[in-house]
Amino acid sequence: MTKTLDFAYETPQEVKVGDDETTFTLVCKNEDLPVDLTTAKLITVKIGNRSGYLRGQLISIDSLAKLPTGQFNFSFDKDTLANFPTGNYCLEVWVTDAQGTSIYPSGNPLNFIVTTNIENSSGATITTIAFDDFVKTMNKAASTIAKGDKGDKGDKGDKGDKGDKGDTGATGIQGPKGDKGDKGDTGTVDNDGLISAPAFQSLQTQVNNSAVGTNLLVGTAKCDFTFGDNSGTSNVQKYDDETNYIQYTSNTPTDYMGSWWKLTPKSGQVYTLSADICGNGYISGGYFHYEGSDAGSLDQVNLTNDWQRISNTFRVNTTSGSWVAYANNSTLLKIKNVKIEKGSVATDWCPNPAETLTQSDYAKIKAAIVALGGTLS
Repeated sequence: MTKTLDFAYETPQEVKVGDDETTFTLVCKNEDLPVDLTTAKLITVKIGNRSGYLRGQLISIDSLAKLPTGQFNFSFDKDTLANFPTGNYCLEVWVTDAQGTSIYPSGNPLNFIVTTNIENSSGATITTIAFDDFVKTMNKAASTIAKGDKGDKGDKGDKGDKGDKGDTGATGIQGPKGDKGDKGDTGTVDNDGLISAPAFQSLQTQVNNSAVGTNLLVGTAKCDFTFGDNSGTSNVQKYDDETNYIQYTSNTPTDYMGSWWKLTPKSGQVYTLSADICGNGYISGGYFHYEGSDAGSLDQVNLTNDWQRISNTFRVNTTSGSWVAYANNSTLLKIKNVKIEKGSVATDWCPNPAETLTQSDYAKIKAAIVALGGTLS
């Protein structure tokens, strides 16, 4: 009896490394007739490559209920593809029932491909470094570069004896060579110069080309906002880096904390404002957006002592207003991790691109420090 194993119509035949949600739909047939897999006691997918067998994965019999006869769905376990390098693989399906075990297909195993993802292409995730922390590290590295003293000049060797006339005299003995002096100073690190270098400046310009997911605000990592001009700012207390939030107290909740956020929006643009907030009273779209825009999609959120992430999406109709963030019926409001981004999707908080350096940038600067004789850990 010829047993076959095929991919169902329009099912994918390749999967990226780390993708545990791509599903292969497979079809088992015997003499070109679909096999009733619901009578099986055990269905196992065996995976291998050119080096041999790699691992097996069980298929739930209950998952066959709504599928055509002979078909089953197969998705990789979460940790499987993370350990598979890219390349060609093959699989067999072992079906055990009351009569014994049948292996599909009878001939060569079914082939599939594991392809690379964007992280595999670069070899690793590119992490970021806080700009302020980097500058502090640079200052420390600069202090390790010491100026070297110039070495003494070596003594000149004695002149050899003059030979007899007609014969060439023997070469005189050369005096000992002086010790080589220590390497002199090759320069110091000018941090202001580094920060103004093109590589650093290009990071600054990224904010001008912001896209969805980019935080348009600067200083949100430390709540380092510029105070606005509204009279209500006297009710706002600014906290240090360790506390890392801003607390606002008032019996008249009409003060605009958002006046600190020096960002002029573009009329007609859709923005999403998000932050971590706690306190008392409640906040809604009308208290968490930009004046002169629609109220947004934020329903009323009751505040407690527990931090919660809220977001509001709205379209700006005028640029003559202010960013608004206050809680109604509130005598206490705390806010941190503020993010303003283009578009209607709220993404996780992140610093402004101008406040980060990639590990690649860091490695280049580190190499320059070492070349100057300094150390950078």
